[in-house]
Amino acid sequence: MERSFILAGILFVFLGIFLGAFAAHGLSAAGLEQGKIESFKVGVNYLFYSGFGMMIIGGLRERFDFMMKFHFRMILFGTILFSGSIFILAVAPLIDWELGKFLGPITPIGGTMMILGWFSLFVKYLRQIAD
Repeated sequence: MERSFILAGILFVFLGIFLGAFAAHGLSAAGLEQGKIESFKVGVNYLFYSGFGMMIIGGLRERFDFMMKFHFRMILFGTILFSGSIFILAVAPLIDWELGKFLGPITPIGGTMMILGWFSLFVKYLRQIAD
């Protein structure tokens, strides 16, 4: 499981760097409004946060004596849904997509999944060290 955390973390950090550069250079050149670029950057930031967190958890795996599949999946899919929906919603005007009604609710679902994944990992670890 630690390999999955580390690999996903590295991928998220790579995508954060790649998409951050795209936001800084490509989106304004394409004529996207500043508010949409700022939204896009929020998605990039959460890729970084989750990526670094996942790499740290993967590196510290020996300190966790419990299965982490649930936590991993919640953080992984939550980040993909949260950041991915923000990315698509931000660039949708460039490609004339009307996705707000469909993707708008996906963003908070992804965010909630990330929160649940990290919080449940926190609670599980607190219980472990209390024993």
